[in-house]
This record gives sequence, structure tokens and C-alpha cells, in this order.
Amino acid sequence: LEGIRYIGYFNDDTSWFNTATPHGDTVCSTAINNFSSSPDFAQEEEYSWQWTGYFRASSTETYTFYLDSDDASYLWIGANAVAGFTTGNALVNNGGGHGVIERSGSVDLTKVNYYPIRIQFGNNGGGGSLAVYFSTPTIAKTNVFTDFIFYNDNNNGL
Repeated sequence: LEGIRYIGYFNDDTSWFNTATPHGDTVCSTAINNFSSSPDFAQEEEYSWQWTGYFRASSTETYTFYLDSDDASYLWIGANAVAGFTTGNALVNNGGGHGVIERSGSVDLTKVNYYPIRIQFGNNGGGGSLAVYFSTPTIAKTNVFTDFIFYNDNNNGL
């Protein structure tokens, strides 16, 4: 995934990132373990991140994605991760200002297919954190994305 940190809070506006000012911090990795944003990533109290890339399904089954965040976070996978993404069509909607809350959503994925994935997160003051997990009926809930997450160097993640 490719992640970019922005100055300010996106306030649940998914198009905010189109014109937002990047802070300069980026994270690019083909294998992200302990995928999270923490106070180590940002000294400001108001900041936002957007990650884009691909999720590769290792088996054909139902995948459940989880977002534990303080404040807002959203996850899209599939066509909506590329274009037309809104808070209303997010697979995982953990929007609004709040302390750490976990939300989840499930989707059927097919073995060895690569699915576009987009994650947006923002902190609107105070402590901020994001942890991303997934599970399937045969994979225990994990935040280890090795061999599951990829990005395109030539196209900002997607």
C-alpha cells in the first residue's frame, strides 16, 4: 500500500483528499505488518491519512475487514476503491469523531485475484489511532498483511 499523511482533518469527506495539502510523510510497502497509524506518525492533533493499493486473496471465501480507530476511518475494496467511493458505499464505515471503536464489513473474494483497496483515516484532536485487521473462516483475525497487500509504484498505489 501507499500511504500519504495530510495536514488537517478530512471530516468524513472522502473527496477532501483530492485537494488536501500533503504533510510529506509517506509509507510504501508491499508487505505491511502491524498496519497502523499512531501518535508516532503525527505530532499534530488534526491529521489524515489515505492508503491505496491492492489486496490479494489467498483463498476463495468471505473476508472480514476490521477498522479500530480514533477518530474516523473507512475501507473500500473492489471497484469502489478506485472511483465513486463514498461514506455510504464503504465496506467498513467507522466514521465520525469518537474514541477507539471497532467496525467491520465482509466481502466474498476469489483466490489469487488482486482487489483495489483504499483506506481513509483522520484524527480530529486528542489521541488518534488506526489498526486494520482481516479474517476469514480459515484465517484467524490478524493485522499481518504480508503476501496480501501490494501497491503500484507508477500510479499512487492503484
